[in-house]
Amino acid sequence: MSDFRFLYPEWLLVLLPLCGLVFWLSKRSRNQTLIAPHLAKAMGIQHKSARNAVTSAIAFCGLIATIALSGPSFTSAERPSFSNDSARVLIMDMSMSMYATDIKPNRLTQTKYKASDLLKKWSEGTTGLVAYAGDAYTVSPMTSDTRTIQNLIPNLSPELMPYPGADAVKAVRLAIDMMKNAGLSRGDIILFSDDLDDAETQGIQGLLEGTHWRLSILGVGTRSGAPIRLSDGTLLKTDAGQTVVAKSNFSNMNSVSKSLGGFFTPIQLNNSDIDAIANRTSSIESTGKLNQAQQISDRVNSGIWLVPLLIIPALLMFRRGFLFSMIILAYPLLSPKPAMASAWLNSNQQAKQLYDAEQYQEAADLFENKEWQGIAQYQAGNFPAAINALKDSQTLNGKYNLANAYAQNREFNQAISLYEDVLKQDPGNEDAKKNLEIVRQQQQQQQ
Repeated sequence: MSDFRFLYPEWLLVLLPLCGLVFWLSKRSRNQTLIAPHLAKAMGIQHKSARNAVTSAIAFCGLIATIALSGPSFTSAERPSFSNDSARVLIMDMSMSMYATDIKPNRLTQTKYKASDLLKKWSEGTTGLVAYAGDAYTVSPMTSDTRTIQNLIPNLSPELMPYPGADAVKAVRLAIDMMKNAGLSRGDIILFSDDLDDAETQGIQGLLEGTHWRLSILGVGTRSGAPIRLSDGTLLKTDAGQTVVAKSNFSNMNSVSKSLGGFFTPIQLNNSDIDAIANRTSSIESTGKLNQAQQISDRVNSGIWLVPLLIIPALLMFRRGFLFSMIILAYPLLSPKPAMASAWLNSNQQAKQLYDAEQYQEAADLFENKEWQGIAQYQAGNFPAAINALKDSQTLNGKYNLANAYAQNREFNQAISLYEDVLKQDPGNEDAKKNLEIVRQQQQQQQ
């Protein structure tokens, strides 16, 4: 009892009007009668007892309902928490070519819209913002408050950049430094740009190759390009007086992002480009880890156990069906299902409890997270189902687990291909090396 408390004590204020109502009803029952008391007594009429019973029932039910709603709690319950430690830096090109009008109204405006939409999808983890032209600048350090970053986006423009030009290499280097300074060893770099020349491509490749920093790119503009209309309405011209036409180099963007384990997409009229980037920068590899060491302590609301005290008086009104109704009421209480015991956990957390209890098939049926679902199916020995759950995974862990499922299902070619893919991205993965060797031996024996 020393740990007892009400979770919603404000509901106890309802007792004040309840007391007033009960007092008024009891007073009314004494004053309102069509027959004088001495005549009623002589005739054997019992008005008082009937009215007192109604008043008492209202008082009892009101008291029980108020206590139940106030959430009496005697204990706490520990539940596992999903901790999202994802990190990413959004880099925005602020070179003059972003004023090109091949996408309306211009590349810069569309890029700002896309950036704002993407930031809304990053509701967890930490995010930073970098803008660059001839040099790179931190617009926002790493923060979990993406709404603050959204407020900074509309103010960005090439005119704010001290040095003209376009040096994406400096921007990527700054993004890496930002994440390292935040104590991070892996993360995503998302570049919004309309061009990467060969020197920039090689420089970025040198910075990111062999690391855990992943680059994804949104290519802005078109290959045919368009003139650059400056903020004053004039067209940008060369010293010789020729109009500059800014063309987007998608081939370099595509090749460098894919070689570094990232993703490239040209800008789209709908939000499919932003959805694709968001999905690939919120993966279970660095985000959705189920942290068993960290537990969230939730107070257990015991008010639900007072509900039968309210239902029983209602059932008594149905005299003929009383026994049948009591059986219906008592059955779920005598045979509670696991879902009742876990009313305060979401489906993934309930599934993890089943997984820890080695009830793998039940956990797989409950998991909403595809990668956890695949892991549970694997542990349950249902390797085809594990393959089906993991086949669309783009994460390193997901590919490794999918390779294991293929190996167990004796689909050795697919397993070998995936193990090799994992080792390209993570050459130090000893488990993948060992499994690859075993699968190759089994494949040779099969032949």
